[in-house]
Amino acid sequence: MSTVPTSHLSAGEPVLTSDVVGTDFGLPLVRPTRTRQGSRVRVVRSRCRSRGGVVVWFTDGTKTPPLHGRTGWLVAEPGEPAHDVA
Repeated sequence: MSTVPTSHLSAGEPVLTSDVVGTDFGLPLVRPTRTRQGSRVRVVRSRCRSRGGVVVWFTDGTKTPPLHGRTGWLVAEPGEPAHDVA
């Protein structure tokens, strides 16, 4: 399993996340997962610095709450299907 810190995530990188854990102004929030079981593959759209840390935006319209730049993300293996949010 390969991990990447939040500060080194790049656009287009598939990572494993949790299911939606809440909302922020109507946008679904997700968090990085530590296991492949029960996780979702999401593709990074961008990351930006915010007052509380780094926010990661995904192509399916989800985002993370502000995270520390050293937070680790599991990189999805080729062939794992991306999750689409309805």
